[in-house]
Formats: sequence, C-alpha cells, structure tokens
Amino acid sequence: MKDHPWIHYLLLLFGVLCISWSAILVKLAEISGFGSGFYRLFFGTVGIIPVWLFFRKPITDLKGVWIAIICGVLFACDIALWNTSIMLSKASISTLLANLAPVWVGIGALLFMKEKPTRIFWIGTAIAIFGVTIIIGLNEIMQARLNFGNALAIFASMFYGAYLITVRKGRNSLDTFSFTSISMITSTVVLGLICLFTSTPLWGFSAKTWIALGTLGVIPQVFGWLAINQALGHIRPTVASASMLSQTVFTAIFSVFILGEVLTFHEIGGAVVVLVGIYLVNRK
Repeated sequence: MKDHPWIHYLLLLFGVLCISWSAILVKLAEISGFGSGFYRLFFGTVGIIPVWLFFRKPITDLKGVWIAIICGVLFACDIALWNTSIMLSKASISTLLANLAPVWVGIGALLFMKEKPTRIFWIGTAIAIFGVTIIIGLNEIMQARLNFGNALAIFASMFYGAYLITVRKGRNSLDTFSFTSISMITSTVVLGLICLFTSTPLWGFSAKTWIALGTLGVIPQVFGWLAINQALGHIRPTVASASMLSQTVFTAIFSVFILGEVLTFHEIGGAVVVLVGIYLVNRK
C-alpha cells in the first residue's frame, strides 16, 4: 500500500460508489428518516463485527477508541439531521446544503489541524459545489426559502465535516476495522436512543422495506465506509471531502436505472462541472 499510494484513491472512489446508493435505498425503504438511519447502522454493525473479530489487531491506544466513539456520535447526528431535513424540505435543497461539508472541512483543517488549504482547493471546491447546484436546478434553489428543514441540512453538513476531520486523527492510532466497528456501534446506540425518545416505528415493515434496509446496511455502510475510512487514513480530509461531492453524480446515474429517473441536459452538464472541480482539488 505504501508503494502504491494511488490505491487509497481507488478505495475512496469505491467507497463513494457504495455510499452513492444511500439516498436510493432510503427512498426504496419508504419509512421514516430516523428508522432508516437506525437500521442502516444496525445492519452495518451486525455485518462488520464478524469481520472485525477475524481481522482485529490489539488495541493499545485508548485515545483512538475515544476518537472513534466521537466519530460515531458525529456520524449518527449527521444521518439523523439529514434524513429529517429531507422529510421537512425538498430533498434536492437538503442535498445541496449537506454538500457544504468541504467548506467546513477546509475551515476546520485551518483552525484545528494547522493544514492551510491551498487556493486551488477553494477554487475546486467552489466549482464542484456549483456543479451540484446545476444538477439540482438553479430555479428550484432560487425559489426556495430557508426553513427549519434547510437549517437541519446545514447542521448535518457541519457534523459530516467534523466527522471527516476527526477520522484522520483516529485512524492514526487504530486500524480500519477497529475504528469503523467502534464508531458504527456508537452510531447505532445513538440512533437507537433517538428512535426510542421520538417513538419511531421500528417493525411491521414489508419484505421490500427489509431488503432495502439490509442492503443499506451492507453496501453503503459496511463496504462504503470501510473503504472510505481506510482512505482517510492516508488522504487529506480536505481533498477527500471535495472528492466525495461526486456522490451526487453517481446517485443521479444510478437513479436512471433503479428509479427510472431521466437525466436532463443541465444535470449532465452539472455532473461534468463537479468532476472538473474534483480534478482541480486532486490534480497534485
């Protein structure tokens, strides 16, 4: 791995491809945002624990464990807020606001990690976010008013950005399987408590819903975040967060085949703009 650093970028790409199915599977599940978020983490935890026990390494750094727990809380808050924002606002607007994460990562890296993002990072990130805006539709964004759902999406992006920054520190002392497992167990507990306090229904679903929830836990959560967490141990969070904007592009492409949604000309153009922005961030 050290002799071939490009492998980490391939892992990041694979992880992004996996998490790009998240929105589609949540839509197919057709249950509350808290419920789908809980089962995403629950089934993911059930899937990751046997792998963790098989590949586990001795844990000697308790600081890394605490960082993984913090990451689990941050990720659970991100999922809870983002899923809820979709229920209270337009999904397209919530998606755009949630993609502000690279901005918070850049600010966080500057303030807390003493990593000064380059000018090309800000330019590339701005171009990528503009591409996301084009995909969603400028008219739809201009006509929308900031409501409670939009505010939740902005807070979700902050938690997402904080997660990406914190992962880098945790991965310095824990292996990928241990870090991912501990953080996912924590996220499951946090989301379970949220569902308990909000009286969210967690059973009585159709077979189609259970299949969607199980797939949501395995593909995006286990495969996707294992690959991303491995990559984040070797790639700067500023670069990774901007690269993960491509999730919007892949989700749009997958939706054509799974949900029967047709890509318009401006959506294709926006996808190209997103990829240009990501290229600028990663070109060095």
